[in-house]
Parts: sequence; C-alpha cells; structure tokens
Amino acid sequence: MTNLEKMNQLVGSDSSKEQVVKWAYMNRVHVGELALEKEFESMFNSVEEFCNSQTYVDGFTDESEMWRTFLDRVFIA
Repeated sequence: MTNLEKMNQLVGSDSSKEQVVKWAYMNRVHVGELALEKEFESMFNSVEEFCNSQTYVDGFTDESEMWRTFLDRVFIA
C-alpha cells in the first residue's frame, strides 16, 4: 500500500495524487507535519522514515515534488 492509498483509506476518499498535493498546499500542510493532523496520526512512521531518508535529505526544488515522492512511497505502519 502506498502513502496515497493509506491517506485515502483513512478519510474514506479516492483522491488522486494531484488532489492531495493541492489539499496540502491549500491547507499549508508540510509532509513533515502530516502526522500532526488528527486523521493522519497513524502515518507517523511513514512520515518519519521519509524525513530521515536520503531522498529527503538531498532536498527538493518544491513542496509539490516532495509530496508526490512521499505519496508514491510504501506506507510504513
């Protein structure tokens, strides 16, 4: 299961990756803060692993790219 699939499961949605990226931008939710949102608390391990990954450390040119990469990764329970 990807992080996108898990997010959709948690809120009973079928949102596309681009819809989630837009949601995050409009609500000013940074990937590193996702688990602070009540409905996404169970994603703490996925967020933590991503933020500690070399991919994250190497940096991103923009927040949307970061979100797309995170959403494609495997969910970690």
